[in-house]
Amino acid sequence: MERLPRATLIGATIASGVTALLGLSWLLGLSPNVYADPATALLARLAGQETATIVHVVTALSGVAGGIAALAGVLGVRGRVSAAVLQLVVFGVVLQGGGPLSTMGYLVAMAMPLAVVVLLVQVVRRCRVARWTVGVPGLALLVVGGFLARDALAGIVRMLGAGLYENRAGLLLTLLVLAAGTLWAAAGVQALAGTPVLERTTDWVLRHRKAITIVAATGPLPYALVRLTWLTPWPQLGFDLDLSTRIWGLALSSGAWLGVFLTLGLIRPWGEVFPRWMPGLAGRRVPIAAAAVPGGLIAVTLIFSIVPMLVMFGGQTLVQGIAGALTFPCWYWGPTLALAVWGYVAHRTRSERSTPALDAGTPAREQLPAV
Repeated sequence: MERLPRATLIGATIASGVTALLGLSWLLGLSPNVYADPATALLARLAGQETATIVHVVTALSGVAGGIAALAGVLGVRGRVSAAVLQLVVFGVVLQGGGPLSTMGYLVAMAMPLAVVVLLVQVVRRCRVARWTVGVPGLALLVVGGFLARDALAGIVRMLGAGLYENRAGLLLTLLVLAAGTLWAAAGVQALAGTPVLERTTDWVLRHRKAITIVAATGPLPYALVRLTWLTPWPQLGFDLDLSTRIWGLALSSGAWLGVFLTLGLIRPWGEVFPRWMPGLAGRRVPIAAAAVPGGLIAVTLIFSIVPMLVMFGGQTLVQGIAGALTFPCWYWGPTLALAVWGYVAHRTRSERSTPALDAGTPAREQLPAV
């Protein structure tokens, strides 16, 4: 077995093992069971906490067994694919709720202030024209705005801190399931490597990857625009918003805009060569994993959220359901993002096979993108 598939299987097996241990701690009463809240998982809503927990443990243990068998060379291609499909179906549909999407969205939004500061600092350092038109004014605006809205910002910090602490068990489960799901999805695809069906599919994705990626990049746009309305007198999906909530809406919107930007990077030059404003990395090839891992993780998050979101929208009126499905379009955003990442990996892999001198980390300054 090659090094990368082996490493993926090891990671998937470990993630399944930790997930199983978490479930066993619930069965033994050692920690609060997140399935006590029916909204946590579809099966918990339909069959109750105990059934959901048992299915959780059994499925995770089967993942451990499947991973060990695959690493030992006992499982063939069908066995590895079947093991991956079982994990994805159970944890991605049967035991899934709305947690992954909200968790990932909140984590990205929490990181956005730091990301904006770093970006503006780099604009000041590296861009002569934008230094005085964007960088310095932007930093000054952040400093003045932060001072004037210090009480509102403190309220956001308290809210997030309390929320993370109160939901720590659910947060841990969500991150574990997403990590395991991403690893098992990769393991399943790697098991099919070299087969005619995968080659044909990859060829089709490569032919259409630009269109697929553009469609995927539209996924975050409705949410980004809706959250921006929180800065106006006519906020959508909210009412009677205080300053803290409006600022948090801006952070959520900026995270969605970042998703648009990074998705387009899968087909743009700066998705292959680090742009000139990135210190220490400018002009070097972007490691494939640097785009594939976070992109795959977000794609799994969205795909895992499809059924819970559709179930939620199905309980609303027709107009509300359609509005929700358009604002949170996981139903097309997740699959197209997964295909976009697939196309990016295939494109980079094939291009670097034909030009082996341009490995990740080697200078490629003649291809240095401007932004």
